[in-house]
Amino acid sequence: MSGPHLAIVGCGDIGTRVGLKLHAQGWSISALRRTVTALPPEFQGYAVDYTDPNALASLAYLCPDYLLFTPLPQGRDTLGYERGFRDPLAVLGTIGWLQSNVGAVMVSSTRVFAERDGGWVTETSPLTTDDAAAVAIQEGEDIVLSAPCTSTVLRASGLYGELPGMLVERVRRGAFSQDPDRISNRIHRVDLASIAATVLLNMAAGVATPPIMIASDDAPSPIGEVEGWLAETMGLGGAAVPIKNPGPASPVPGAAQRGNRRCDNRLLHEQGFRLQYPSYKDGYQAMLG
Repeated sequence: MSGPHLAIVGCGDIGTRVGLKLHAQGWSISALRRTVTALPPEFQGYAVDYTDPNALASLAYLCPDYLLFTPLPQGRDTLGYERGFRDPLAVLGTIGWLQSNVGAVMVSSTRVFAERDGGWVTETSPLTTDDAAAVAIQEGEDIVLSAPCTSTVLRASGLYGELPGMLVERVRRGAFSQDPDRISNRIHRVDLASIAATVLLNMAAGVATPPIMIASDDAPSPIGEVEGWLAETMGLGGAAVPIKNPGPASPVPGAAQRGNRRCDNRLLHEQGFRLQYPSYKDGYQAMLG
C-alpha cells in the first residue's frame, strides 16, 4: 500500500526540503512550480503557475491527501500579495484540495502582526489592519483556517540559511541598518522545513497541532547587534565598523514589512519542536564555518 500523497504548491527550497524528508518515509510527492527542471527526481513535477486559476483547476484530479502551500508574493504591491497568497488558496478550495479528508499546512509570515514598537507577539496577538499586503496574507490564512480540512498555519519570521545571503552580503559591503535598534526575527531554512514536515507527519498520525504557530528561533535581537556580530565573525571589525546612516530614512510603501517585534516561540517548544539553530549565532556560524 502506497504512503500518503503530498502536493506542494509553490515548491521552492522549503517545499523541496519537506518533500525529500517525507519521500524518505514513503510519501509520494507532487510538486507544482513554474519550472520543474530543478526538482528532485523523487518528485512528480507539474509545470504550473499557481497564480493562474485555470492552471490550478486543471490539476483537480490529483486529489492529494495533504497540501503544503509555500507562497511567495508576486510583486511588492498589494496586488502581488493577493496573487501570491490569497487568490491561489481560494482556487484550491474550489477544486477540493481543502476538504475534510485533507490536511493542509500554509507557510505564512509574521508580517501579519500589528506590533511595531518592539514588543512580544504570540499566536493570539493583534493583527495589522493598515498594511494592505499583510492583510492579503491574513486573507489567505483565513481561507485555510476556515476550510473543513485539518490545517496549520506557520507564521514564519525572516528566512535564512544559504550563502550568499542578503544580510551577509549587506554586511560585507558595510551597508548597515539605519535603524540598528529595530528588533529582527529569523528562522533557519532547515528548522522551518523540519517543523513543516513534522506537522504533516503528525497530521498523518492523528496527532493534533495548533491551527497557528509562530515559526521563529529563540533569539529576537536588534538588527544592529546581529550586523555587528556578523561583521566581527567575518573579520570586518565588528562593532568598530561604523553604521552607515545617510540621514533619516524616507517613508516608503510597505515599510511595515520590516516590522519591529519580538516573536514568542513558546508554543512551538510546548509542542515538542526543537530547533537545530536556536539563534542567529548558531545558524550563521554554521554557514560561515
